[in-house]
Amino acid sequence: MTMQEQVTRVALITGAGGRGGIGRAIARAFASEGIALALSDVRREFDTLPLDEVTANWCGIDSVAQEAREAGVEAEPFYCDLNDAGAIDAMVEGVLARFGRIDILVNNARALMGKEQAPVTELSREVWASFLSINATAPFVLVQTCARHMVERGGGGRIISTGSDMSKRGRAMGAAYAASKFALLGLTQCAAMDLAPHGITVNAVCPGPVRTNRFSYSEQAEAVSAGLALDIVRERSWDEKGASIPFGRPAEPDEVAAMIAFLASDKAGFITGQAYNVNGGMFFH
Repeated sequence: MTMQEQVTRVALITGAGGRGGIGRAIARAFASEGIALALSDVRREFDTLPLDEVTANWCGIDSVAQEAREAGVEAEPFYCDLNDAGAIDAMVEGVLARFGRIDILVNNARALMGKEQAPVTELSREVWASFLSINATAPFVLVQTCARHMVERGGGGRIISTGSDMSKRGRAMGAAYAASKFALLGLTQCAAMDLAPHGITVNAVCPGPVRTNRFSYSEQAEAVSAGLALDIVRERSWDEKGASIPFGRPAEPDEVAAMIAFLASDKAGFITGQAYNVNGGMFFH
């Protein structure tokens, strides 16, 4: 029996390389269920790496893949620039060549935060385009490409996207991020209706603040301005964000991953087109 014949389900997860990120938590949740993993991320610049990744010699999706293998599942890293639709198509082809199938797609990658935090009168058009490209167009290309495979293969599938509280409500100086995340929910709803006849469910998870260690340009600028270490600024930011949440804290990555793992499971086979809040009661729609 070949390796591909032994594989039961295969998941492609984007934005999976952060040591403290949601993508890694999703990978661990899936690995615990014996799901083979195709892990995608961009090759991040050294100056955007969190201090804990540098000190731990963290190697992004290569490290996540190694963890998964140690947990007993097949895993492969696929570096990909999600700004490039051709690169996305090539990545999906690579996943299919490696595993023979894609049963679950998780659109988890997002643009680096911080540069978009400006009033609409001052927001850079390049930043606007970048956020739409990474947060909306790339998920569309991935949904389209993976769903074509799922339809041709038969047997259904699962598509889940990581949205945001700003998928459902905007805020000042957040036009680029909110617009891109609102678009993600529109894609989710329309794709859910298009793909339902094929047994493919399409859903989104909308976290509020999540305690990850992903780099933020705005936190970096604040740290430089205040003469503080970036980690101190980040922890202060988490405290401020937690104050607006009834539970008094941001979510942990594992708590978001648990909802995604449920939506990827057989138990969620009759759920589609939905966008679930994981926000500790921060708001209710």
